Amino acid sequence: MVDAKKGNAAKEFFEKFGEKLALVIALVILVGYGIIAFALGDDDTQLRDVEKYKKEIEKEQRTSHKEMTAPDTENWHSKAVNPWTTLVATARPADDWTGFIITTAKGTGLKKEVIKKIPVKVPQVAFGNADVAIDQISLSWAYKDFTPQEVQKMARDKEKSDAAKASYFVLERQTNNAGKWEVLADKLDVKVQTFIDSKIEPKSKYTYRVTAYSTDKNFLERGGAIDPETGATANADGKINTATSPQVQTLGIWKLTFTNPMKKEEAKGMVYVKIEKFEKGYGKVEKAHMQYDGDQIGFWEETAGAEPSSKHRVPTKGGKAIEVDFNMGATLMSVTPVKLQVDVKRCKAVYNSDGTKKECQQLIEKRTFDTHLVTYKDDEGVKKVHVPSPNVLDQLCEEHGGRKIVTSLPGETKGDKPEEPKVDPKEVARQKKETDAEKLFEVAEAALEKNKSLAQTSYQRLLKDYADTDFVSKSKKATIEERLAALKSSKK
Repeated sequence: MVDAKKGNAAKEFFEKFGEKLALVIALVILVGYGIIAFALGDDDTQLRDVEKYKKEIEKEQRTSHKEMTAPDTENWHSKAVNPWTTLVATARPADDWTGFIITTAKGTGLKKEVIKKIPVKVPQVAFGNADVAIDQISLSWAYKDFTPQEVQKMARDKEKSDAAKASYFVLERQTNNAGKWEVLADKLDVKVQTFIDSKIEPKSKYTYRVTAYSTDKNFLERGGAIDPETGATANADGKINTATSPQVQTLGIWKLTFTNPMKKEEAKGMVYVKIEKFEKGYGKVEKAHMQYDGDQIGFWEETAGAEPSSKHRVPTKGGKAIEVDFNMGATLMSVTPVKLQVDVKRCKAVYNSDGTKKECQQLIEKRTFDTHLVTYKDDEGVKKVHVPSPNVLDQLCEEHGGRKIVTSLPGETKGDKPEEPKVDPKEVARQKKETDAEKLFEVAEAALEKNKSLAQTSYQRLLKDYADTDFVSKSKKATIEERLAALKSSKK
């Protein structure tokens, strides 16, 4: 047993150090051989050989030889325990049973419940009308807060929402499709839903848009787009929506309005013509008179027996009377009664069961409409107008353009436009009386042939109620007295 152990120790020694021992012995032999060769041979040649062999031996000593090294070993214990989530696939059954333990760690975390933010809504603004006059464009739009019933319904709906209100409007204008938008009114109060644009040019195209904003804190925080996971998002600028008008074109310097058309049997047709003119330096001026078939529009007698003239005196906004030439180069061709088959539009409101308005249905009805066709010719050619217009029969709601336009300028500051001259109330009343006298005279003249009783009554009122007017006392008094005398004679 003792010898066997010693034999094993020697074997282990040679296994571990055999290679190195062999190299050392080879080196000693080589050195000895070199010394002998050096002594027997040429000194330089022998020295070089020794150096060469020495380097080869040292290189061989540094080179590992598989057959002279101990077999590879592995630390199976470390593989089995580090880490527990790793499968030791290379473990052999005879090495360590712990190598087959498989441990898997999974983590899903706690699911956090997300409470969606309830959106906040504000009613939208809708554009109404853009009514063009010769010297201004009257604009209107519509906005109404949610009713209490609508707010309650929003809270009961499956997809709940809160209500807020608009705070102000911004009105802008685009000229001739130029692309740039000019601010006409900034931060208009929500109670203001009309505006008059008087800074216009003849025969120009304008487009308007009104944008609604809200400064409500809840709307700023929850008035944005709806996120499918978190619900409402923020709306930092508070914008609600923008409503844009159709493009409108301003008039030239002239505008005609026809009223009270008449045509009896073989007599000439007649119509009351109001002529509006944009007079440079004064703005809009107007004059109205009864005109007959074949008349040059704007021409009539200023005094009885005088030649028809287009130059007439008119009051201005400042109360000053000026002479204006109303010759617009137009001729009244005919006034003819006609019957039209027209489509009359009207709105019918549809309500929800809780009383809130659901929608507005537009209905169309066929009707026969009695009107007059007024034909006149100007520098642009022949034009035809129905008086009154069939559109007066339409019964549309506010949402579909049925609301009457208010033409007062709201909410202007002193810097918005130059201050207009103050008007003397007495002068305004005097001018109105002059205009009423002129209209009454036109009625009397029109009825002179067909309704003598009406004509006589009108002439008598002129001498009684309007005797102090310049129109009667200075211009028409003699004519009126002559007409009355002729009417009285005809009765005898």
